[in-house]
Amino acid sequence: MRAEPLNIQDKRFLINRLIEQAPISTMVREFFKNADESASQAAEGNRRIEIYPVEIDGVRKLAFWNTGPGMDGAELKRATDLSSSIGKDMALNANFGIGAKVSGLTMSKAGIRYRSCKNGVVSEITIGYDADEGTYVRFPAQLPDGSYDTVYDVTAAAEADGKPTDFDWTEVVLFGESEDHDTVEEPLGKGKSVDRSYIPSAVFRRFARFSDGVNVRVDVAMTKGGGKDETGKFRQLRPLADILDKLPNAERVHEADSGLSVHYIHDPKHPLSSHSLSARANPATSSTTFCALVHKGERYDIKTSKAWSAAAPKFGIPFGSKVLSVEIEIPDTMALPNQYRDGLLWPHDRSPLTADEFADYVRELMPDWVKEVIRAESPESDDDLDDLQADLQKLLDEFRVPTVTFNPSKKPSAIQMEHNTEGEDTPERIRLGEFDAAAISVEGENPATERGGARAKPEKVRKAPEGSKPSIAKQALERVPTIEILIDPEEISDKALKGRAGRYYSESQTLFVNGLYPIIERMSLELQQELEGAGEPEIVRAECLKAARRAAAFRVGKVTCYAISKRLSEDWSTDDLERATSPESLSMAADDYQQGLSVAKKWARDMIKLSKVEKIDAA
Repeated sequence: MRAEPLNIQDKRFLINRLIEQAPISTMVREFFKNADESASQAAEGNRRIEIYPVEIDGVRKLAFWNTGPGMDGAELKRATDLSSSIGKDMALNANFGIGAKVSGLTMSKAGIRYRSCKNGVVSEITIGYDADEGTYVRFPAQLPDGSYDTVYDVTAAAEADGKPTDFDWTEVVLFGESEDHDTVEEPLGKGKSVDRSYIPSAVFRRFARFSDGVNVRVDVAMTKGGGKDETGKFRQLRPLADILDKLPNAERVHEADSGLSVHYIHDPKHPLSSHSLSARANPATSSTTFCALVHKGERYDIKTSKAWSAAAPKFGIPFGSKVLSVEIEIPDTMALPNQYRDGLLWPHDRSPLTADEFADYVRELMPDWVKEVIRAESPESDDDLDDLQADLQKLLDEFRVPTVTFNPSKKPSAIQMEHNTEGEDTPERIRLGEFDAAAISVEGENPATERGGARAKPEKVRKAPEGSKPSIAKQALERVPTIEILIDPEEISDKALKGRAGRYYSESQTLFVNGLYPIIERMSLELQQELEGAGEPEIVRAECLKAARRAAAFRVGKVTCYAISKRLSEDWSTDDLERATSPESLSMAADDYQQGLSVAKKWARDMIKLSKVEKIDAA
């Protein structure tokens, strides 16, 4: 007896749930992807996609039109079934056959109209939600002869609308939630207004490239710039890859072991406008810098604007996120898209795959020119925090916390050392926890050499007296984070520091301190009262404010050092460590400013005295 395939007992329930749980945010992606795949099969020179408004009963409806293989009535009927596509391979790592219909119906219950021209005949079908049936259906239409059908010939109507019939094409029109729903202005749902250029911007951000030879045009009514109340004119939409020659610099760095590449892109503001260079070169879209995973030509887990500014320090970009974009291009086999294609999954356990998991590659592979851009974008400051960081380093050294940043380099340029008779070999850096005393060389064995290290042979090792230990200078102890005090309100907002005293990025060892945190102003005022008359009022105010900021940075830094030291405790989990260095925890540490008043007062007084000396010398 043969095995029996599983069936679906309640198809209506499954279809309704599948559609109603789908994210609306993927709708543009799904319809554009279908159009791109189809257009790529059209004749060379006629591979076109157009996005424009269609007026139905005086209301604008969003339409996607593309050349490519058309469908006759029977094929169109099959294509509007779920998990069904014409001319596609159905697979988890290819096309699902449900995306556009599912995400489209989520927003467009009033209907999605499909028209397709094949061999000079244009067929039409409309699908949507039928309240009487309680499910999603193909709507029947009454024909001139009084009969009804769900698929019918509309060649004459299409020709009257100016559509050609001498080559194949397909058009999809979204009716939205109701007859009066303007899906051009509100493509994500009635009452959900978006930027005028939302559609082309969504395409630009999602797709790293289009299929070869495909030309994309968007009606001016749906792009930024002029033409808001016009229609019938088009602007070309190009992917970022096609306008890189308009940007100052872009470099793709390949990582041999993993097979991934990191694409660094410098996209500064145009000198004559507030738009980026990529936006000026691509007038159909609003282009901003971003960070994203790229899988099979599409971007996932994309971070833009404030989300990218807040996450950028993890990727080694503490400053410059507004002019730098990062694409992490992963091999096809490294990931699978999830059910609705709004995220990626690890193939082995189907857990979410995010850009943050590749932050170390972005930092390690970063070219020198990117580092120069970061330095150029860093805010100028006359604050010298070296002494403050030195005090924190002494505090952290007392805990003897080994660094976890000494890992084997991921850079492709990193090569194994060759044995040389001159100089000293450098041992391989190891990960914390990988050191095994049992792996130390014994007679006849040298595991370190087998791993590619350069440990001296046992007979050449001179043993130190019993009880000796490494000097502080030779130990790989954890370094304190680099402290950056922010005083620009926009930078504070970008780093999600408004109302918070600090934010610690363990990945890049950077600690941002909010120089406008309210408690700093309070401490500064108290210092001014105590130092009134110590010098010129303006100098006293300035030095007291600097002292208050330094004191807050020290308190926040001290708590961060204590949290780092807890890595040595088996009773502290990774989540515990993250909570200990959360912005909320650091803020409470900064609030306790009374303990630092005396030190801050002494520092401010010294600076005021120094300013007097400098003034006398200048005179």
